[in-house]
Amino acid sequence: MAEISDKSPCSIVLVMGITGVGKSTFISKLIGDDTGIGHDLTSYTQGVQFHSMEIKGRAIYLVDTPGFNDTYRSDFEIFSEIAFILSQIYRRGLKIAGILYLHRISDNRISGSTLRNFKLLETMYGMDAAHRVFLVTTMWGSSKDEQCEAALRESRLLTTRQFWGRFSEQGSQTKRWRGDEWSALSIVDALISLGDEGGYKPLLIQRELVDEGKPLKETTAGLELMSEYTIAEKGLSEEIRLLRSEESVSQHDVEAAISEITREIREMRQAQEKLKVSTRKLFIEKERSYGKVLSKIRDEQQKLSGELQEQRERYARLQNEIKSNDKLRIDEHRYWSQKRANLEDQARMGRRRRDSIEVECQKIDEEESVLNEHLIEFENENESSISQVSHDIQELRKRDVVKRNILPLLGLLAGVGLTAAGAVTGLVPLAGAGVGLTISSASEIKFSRNIRHQGPYENSHGSFVSNSSTAAFNGAQISDILLSGSK
Repeated sequence: MAEISDKSPCSIVLVMGITGVGKSTFISKLIGDDTGIGHDLTSYTQGVQFHSMEIKGRAIYLVDTPGFNDTYRSDFEIFSEIAFILSQIYRRGLKIAGILYLHRISDNRISGSTLRNFKLLETMYGMDAAHRVFLVTTMWGSSKDEQCEAALRESRLLTTRQFWGRFSEQGSQTKRWRGDEWSALSIVDALISLGDEGGYKPLLIQRELVDEGKPLKETTAGLELMSEYTIAEKGLSEEIRLLRSEESVSQHDVEAAISEITREIREMRQAQEKLKVSTRKLFIEKERSYGKVLSKIRDEQQKLSGELQEQRERYARLQNEIKSNDKLRIDEHRYWSQKRANLEDQARMGRRRRDSIEVECQKIDEEESVLNEHLIEFENENESSISQVSHDIQELRKRDVVKRNILPLLGLLAGVGLTAAGAVTGLVPLAGAGVGLTISSASEIKFSRNIRHQGPYENSHGSFVSNSSTAAFNGAQISDILLSGSK
């Protein structure tokens, strides 16, 4: 990789939190609705989703990761996915600006799942990175009483060491998200600015996997997971012992309960075995998986580009038809006006009788009326078609830009780099199409670490921009945008 200045215009933000805390809504306020990459790719990415946006000229990637204790994915799957993404980013020299951990302030108590997430968050990122971890509280409610109760819960959360107290002591900030776009943008901007001021030091899991070359099972987070699996298995084994000694429960119910617990133990042992798998082998498999994602997104983007071109050509044809009809109307009006003038001259000079001329003028009026009716009918149809085509172009453009912008990051995760990812330059937002938060150029991604060429997974020692931009354009400007190429 080329050595480039630390003043990188691209940063990556991790968004975390257990299911139901409002991550999807938070991200949609930042980048618009339904613009993520990953909804249909969970078989490849274990539920991780990617989004792109821009703040103050800075390209931002949002990496949305599921929380531990997720309903559909095991802790190991989530841990290994995050570990791979972070190590791959670090190897390629990109910067993690920080982590936004979302938490429902409306919860009356801290659940066991939340405590586990806090603990694994600490073991993955390290307390020396606590100042780059923001606790973003959500669901604040609207009434004064609700807000007072929430503020008390927030205070207990920040002052209790087994909750968020340790993070707070080490400089973690707490941000309240009120559910609106502005506060969401403010939170992300504050995190980015903090990194610019204090520097971008690697996270604990990045140092352990890349700089120290540790396998997953020997990382701090890996050891924590292994310990939890062992403790949980002992607890489940004790449950089986108690069930077998229980005389008041039917044998059928006992066997059913034991069967379920045995299944849980088997799954835990499988997860432990996976942690022992070679990190190099595991990450190469993940590179291949992201290669499939990259190929899928690139194919979709190329298909979108073709559809977009077809719609632009249709829009141009409709515009030309309007111009042709306008010219026809003008030519016909000029022709009939001249014909009426000639008839008036003939009547004035006595060459034709007045009643004969009136009959001919009436025919002209009828012809003109019929043509005007046809033209009005055609114009109405054409305007409806143009409106629909314009909407289709904007939607296609939006989807095209979203997929183009994410190609560079997918290329890095797939291990092929920007060029092979097919990244393009010159992308600009389409006003009014919900594409206000975009990366202006895929080539803007810079690398901040001096990395010599290595084999795969070898140790490496030795003014916010709003997504709902509503700038006013006149008809000619809109036509120029809709008919433009990749810009």
